[in-house]
Amino acid sequence: MSWFDFSRFLVLATVVASLHAESKPAPSPSADESVDFDLPVPVGMPVNGIKVPQYAEDGRRLMLLEAAVAKKVNDQRVEMENLKLEALDGEGRKIFVELPQAIFNLETRVLTGENSAKIYREDFEIIGDSIEFNTKTRFGTLRGNVRMVISTEENSQ
Repeated sequence: MSWFDFSRFLVLATVVASLHAESKPAPSPSADESVDFDLPVPVGMPVNGIKVPQYAEDGRRLMLLEAAVAKKVNDQRVEMENLKLEALDGEGRKIFVELPQAIFNLETRVLTGENSAKIYREDFEIIGDSIEFNTKTRFGTLRGNVRMVISTEENSQ
């Protein structure tokens, strides 16, 4: 294995580990804790400028989904353009996911994007060619050309 291949493997392992670690530590919602999620979009009709919050049973906002255009293909699948997803990580900090085009499965709550993906928080940014992100568990997988930039307090000052 060449150094280049090894470094790509390390970056991918770091991305997967960091995304997985973000989902495990605690206040992030479990499938039982979150309320059913539905988009108020009629089947077959595109809706422009939609914002849909998701709340836990105790009233905490878990996620905010915002799309320039959303269209329900059927009762389970929603296609979206210029999607921005805001969620809280295990430490209560905001984490953002941006996709130019996305498909959201309302039943499984899995968000997929094939035309680039960007995940960021105040201290890191990850960009990849495609993504699969489970909004219940907050676990995501980036594929393709993945790049991660980690910012430390020293870099941000």
